[in-house]
Amino acid sequence: MASEQSFSYGGFRVSDLEVPTDYELHAMETQVQIEKMRDDMRQQFGKFREEIRYLKKVMTVIVGVGVVVMSLIGVRVCIESSKALGGDFGGCS
Repeated sequence: MASEQSFSYGGFRVSDLEVPTDYELHAMETQVQIEKMRDDMRQQFGKFREEIRYLKKVMTVIVGVGVVVMSLIGVRVCIESSKALGGDFGGCS
């Protein structure tokens, strides 16, 4: 709760003016620090989301290349095994 003080300012008498206590000032400063920390965390989360999106794209490319390579390896194995069996490609799928 604010403390009540009476003092003179510039020739005018000010009474019953609410002046924040040290605890209230500390609470206000703490609130400002919390808001700054919240803003910093939001920025960090934004960067983190961008990194995750980038990694998803990289993984998609890696999986796509892997599927193509595995398909080519499978075709090559099928051709090699067909040659060993007499050249019939009908058995490979």
